[in-house]
Amino acid sequence: MMKSINVAIHSTGDGFRDASLETQRIAAGLPEEQVMQLCLITEEMISLFNSITGHVDNAEFRIESEDGLYTFFLSVHQKLGNVQREQLIQSTSTGRNEAHKGFLGTLKEIFVQAMSVGRDIDQYYNGNSYSSQAADLSDEVISSQEWDQYERSVLLSITDEVKISIHGGIVELIASKKF
Repeated sequence: MMKSINVAIHSTGDGFRDASLETQRIAAGLPEEQVMQLCLITEEMISLFNSITGHVDNAEFRIESEDGLYTFFLSVHQKLGNVQREQLIQSTSTGRNEAHKGFLGTLKEIFVQAMSVGRDIDQYYNGNSYSSQAADLSDEVISSQEWDQYERSVLLSITDEVKISIHGGIVELIASKKF
């Protein structure tokens, strides 16, 4: 088993290049196309998380490989609003929070969602939804919601599985790819 070092990630861009370099180091010896896919997974994970939460100040990224299975981990201590939480959960293969397994975990997740409904929805839509973060080749502005959907679809299409675990103030995004 090969493990990368933990790379500190910040929304300022610090750590993005280091995460890509660690991915390339772990993927050494693979065909160039597969290395590029793994680097794209790294980039999309970090970008998706950053665009949904608005900022990442204390995240850690690492990648592990064993027998052709590459597993990417992005974890952060961060409180999420209801909208952010739902968007991250929707970015997974299963559409569920993996931290809440079993009956009691599911019940707790339902309770948390019920208690936070509506709290930050207006703030999210008034503050972020129509900013011009990206434009396509025809210079048409893509809303941040559409961009998030695009990043989700890219991440889900190039990985075998994407999981999220949200428990307390710890958020962990895990993606895997098998060659």
